[in-house]
Amino acid sequence: MIQIDDAGSGSFVGGTCIGIYRPETNEYYFDIIPVELYNKENFKKKYYLDHVVAIISEGFRALCVHKNETIEICRGYMFEKLTHWLDNNGFCWYKTHITGRFQEIVEENFSLYTVRLGIPKPYIKYTKFPFHFHKLLRWVYADFEERILNCKTGWDSWSKYEGITPIVYDDVMTQNNFFCLKCGDYIKKGSNIKAIRFFSNREHFTYIHNKCF
Repeated sequence: MIQIDDAGSGSFVGGTCIGIYRPETNEYYFDIIPVELYNKENFKKKYYLDHVVAIISEGFRALCVHKNETIEICRGYMFEKLTHWLDNNGFCWYKTHITGRFQEIVEENFSLYTVRLGIPKPYIKYTKFPFHFHKLLRWVYADFEERILNCKTGWDSWSKYEGITPIVYDDVMTQNNFFCLKCGDYIKKGSNIKAIRFFSNREHFTYIHNKCF
């Protein structure tokens, strides 16, 4: 049996992880749909769906997938074009709800990918999976010019907020357990900081070390 699942399609930050798993032999194959395919121009044309087919095609070659193997695909829009490709190439497939070890591993691969993009591990837990859009905006606004390049800017939800003008001001950290969303290190209580205030669905604050500003 072959299972196919995705992770990260609902995260504003990053592309999308596509995974293939063969339970009998514990073999995996993963790749990431580039975030560039989610910019305004490419997202409208749904090029990310074509890239799903390219990833699965390469993964099938790497795992030597046979046409007599049953293929389980996670339900959802990410695999719309893939089902046509599977039909055209003579594979037997059906859609189902992917759970268990494979689902967890695909999600963990996407989390590791976002850590490489710079999101602190504790913040990933805070935003909860799939990542919360407005909480991720706090991370984006800590280094906007660089981080917006790693976001799904073709989303309609982003078009509602891309005109936000944040307010930056000096402040003092009065609480424990907050960390700098620029460098990822914790902010010591009583430290002088920069606060970034903006409105999306409600008022939000991003805190960063003075040295990181």
